[in-house]
Amino acid sequence: MKLSAAADPVSTTLEQAERSGLRRVLTSQAMIHMAEGALIVLGPMPTEDARRALADTARALNAHVHVVAEHVLNLVQGAAVPDSVFDELHRVLTRYRRDIPNDRSG
Repeated sequence: MKLSAAADPVSTTLEQAERSGLRRVLTSQAMIHMAEGALIVLGPMPTEDARRALADTARALNAHVHVVAEHVLNLVQGAAVPDSVFDELHRVLTRYRRDIPNDRSG
C-alpha cells in the first residue's frame, strides 16, 4: 500500500519547510525593498545607489543585507539601532548622497 504525498509525513514536513523558507525569503526581500526606499528619500539618492549603500553597509558591518535593512527600517521609525550601524549608515549615506534641487519647476 503506497501512501499519498499528502499522507506521507516526510513530504508534508518538506513542504512545510519549503513554505517556511519561501516566507522568510519574501519577507527579507520586502524588507530590503522598503529599506532601499527609505534610503532613496533619506539620501536623497538614486535607486541603484540605495542598493549599493545597503550592500556596502552590510559588508562593512559583516552582516546580512536583510539585517541592515531591518536596522534602516527601525531607524526611520524612531527605534534605537546599534551605534555601529548608525555610524556606518551615516558614513555610507554621506558617500552616496546626491544634491537634488528643491525647485520642481524644471
